[in-house]
Amino acid sequence: MVGCMSPTGSPWKPLVAGLSCALLVLLWQFLTVRYNYNGEWSGLFYTGERQKLAPVVEAEHPFLLPDSYGWDGQFYHAIAHDPLLLRDTAPYIDSARLRYRRILIPALAALLAAGNDTLVDGAYHGLIILFIALGAWWLARIAQKAGSPAILGTAFIFLPASIVSIDRQAVDVGLLCFCCGFALYTRYPGNPRALYAVLVLAALVRDTGFLLAAAYCVWLLLRRDFRKCAVFATTGLPGVAWYVFVNSRTDPYSFDASPLALPFSGVFDRLTHPMTYFGGSFKVGLIQGTDFLAAAGALLALLLAFRFVRRRRPDPVDLAIVLFALLGIVVWHRGDWLEALDYARILSPLLLFEALVCLEGAGWLNLAPLCMTLPRFGIEMGAQLAGIARGLL
Repeated sequence: MVGCMSPTGSPWKPLVAGLSCALLVLLWQFLTVRYNYNGEWSGLFYTGERQKLAPVVEAEHPFLLPDSYGWDGQFYHAIAHDPLLLRDTAPYIDSARLRYRRILIPALAALLAAGNDTLVDGAYHGLIILFIALGAWWLARIAQKAGSPAILGTAFIFLPASIVSIDRQAVDVGLLCFCCGFALYTRYPGNPRALYAVLVLAALVRDTGFLLAAAYCVWLLLRRDFRKCAVFATTGLPGVAWYVFVNSRTDPYSFDASPLALPFSGVFDRLTHPMTYFGGSFKVGLIQGTDFLAAAGALLALLLAFRFVRRRRPDPVDLAIVLFALLGIVVWHRGDWLEALDYARILSPLLLFEALVCLEGAGWLNLAPLCMTLPRFGIEMGAQLAGIARGLL
């Protein structure tokens, strides 16, 4: 196991990896804002022209994508302006109850801005970069302790959740960052307070963050450490309390599907029913081809997960792999497997945890699912890169 290896390397190298990622992201966002969004940083929220905006957001006159309904980042932007549901923002949020549960990054942005609407957007952008830096720092420390170069920490920005958060200000990078902290503090124990904080915050940044606490508590139960399990089970209480608050102030969101799906039905449906795109035949074929490759990579990740429960003594990361895999296998229905930008970013913890096996010097097949999803994200970022190139030239 990775945790059996001794730490090596300078303590400054992980910090350099984190700061390097932060600077790279800041440079990229500066260029894409300058040349793709006419210098308006609000363009990073990917707000659609067809989307009805909350009054507090409309008053900012944000950059609007023409003939588009936008993307998730626009909703978390609105939540950051009204984290406590005091300004009648919920009716303008798609699935408000679900999205308001993912409160950590919007709430921190509001807190840093001290309630000043003019500062909220900048605080939000800064937090995304901060989580990128922190995730890269944690990943670099994991690499060091496994006897690998700390520079591998910069790979954090190439994970699907990171790419989408850089490009569209999604909150998923927060959970991915805490997944790195979870892997570090469970495989290299010695800082239980840091692990406790990671589990508390993971549940607040996104609902799937509860799976980290569940994996750790299951591991403690398997070790018969009931007292410690009871202590760490309380990491979910702040998240549950926030859910109760949100439920009391938002309408329930309805779904017609049953609680559980036929195993693997969602990913097989995505593989056999390509999404419709418009444009030239080459462009459509390229996008659909990379869509298929990404879905095949997700399927491979789900299948590989079962290898980790066969270990003689699975650790908390192994158990987290299984829980995230079960999410895609039996919880997600066909309608949940939309674009690769959706399912791959949500499954990013699974892709990350499986890829960490490569730090042991073996199991390179576990890196394949991540590599198979990246071409689709490369196409998405390629459109931004083309705009930057035109502007520079």
